[in-house]
Amino acid sequence: MRCAALRWSGLVAKVSVVMPARNAAATVVEALNSLREQAHLAEIILVDDGSTDDTAARAAALGDARIRILPGPQSGISAALNMGFLAAHHPLVARCDADDLYLPGRLRTQVDWLTRYPDHVAISGGFLSLDGQGRALARLAADGSAREVTGDLRLGRVLTHLCTWLIRREALLQTGGARSWFETAEDVDLQFRLAFLGPIWHLPEPVYGYRLHDGSITHSRRTAQLAFYDAAARSFAEDRAKTGSDALDRGCPPVVPDFLQDSSKMNASARQIAGHLVSQAWRDHAVGHRRAGLKLMLRAVAQDPRTASNWKGLAVMLAKSLLPRKT
Repeated sequence: MRCAALRWSGLVAKVSVVMPARNAAATVVEALNSLREQAHLAEIILVDDGSTDDTAARAAALGDARIRILPGPQSGISAALNMGFLAAHHPLVARCDADDLYLPGRLRTQVDWLTRYPDHVAISGGFLSLDGQGRALARLAADGSAREVTGDLRLGRVLTHLCTWLIRREALLQTGGARSWFETAEDVDLQFRLAFLGPIWHLPEPVYGYRLHDGSITHSRRTAQLAFYDAAARSFAEDRAKTGSDALDRGCPPVVPDFLQDSSKMNASARQIAGHLVSQAWRDHAVGHRRAGLKLMLRAVAQDPRTASNWKGLAVMLAKSLLPRKT
């Protein structure tokens, strides 16, 4: 990446954003509009991967020449992403899912940073989790100071969502893109592999709105399937750090279990939304915002009343809130 760094000096880069989509008619226009308002945006590559609704038509109706609509390969999320990555014309690439949002000013901040630090492969940020109505649930990967996270990623420790990343296109292509063996967690695996090409910086401020709802691909997966591929991504990263390659590179990945035998589908978004609410509630409570914390904890219980830990958390927080404040 050193030669690339020299070419980057003094340039103001343009960004290609890849958006995989399938039956996203209800959200795609809002997602696209959040991108169209961004500085440095040059193109949006919408990979319509087998939609049976009018996702593509709604995108085309915006009449924005920066939106390129490609028919997807219908071979899984990795193939759809890679089609978009290969079609990108500009030196910086980011991802946005068709049911999510970019927060205002996101690309300006990240492009400016990568322009000033040409030795870095990518920059990541924090994100807001949102419920189905677009209400903020929690701030994630948004604490602490700005820092390099390359070492953590090389050890299989993921911090944030790939959709918060801005990546140099040549580094992305050097990885070969997302690996089709992964039916989920392909984005986690890609983060880990990018970290082996050069330094990654993290700015802990929210740049992305991640919507939690039952229609998303992640929430349609079975619990065991999600856990298996997440663990595999971490294992491959650890293997790569020790040996320079991983089991998938060497053609001997673990045997994929028969997930059809696992009947334990998640209570999809409800449980995850509750978990995000609980996390944010305790963060608010810890910094003295007791009332705000209690409101979030009540929302968590209402969202997922069957989980006993939510009720326990509410009781503990209520008890702590009755104690006098420390002076």
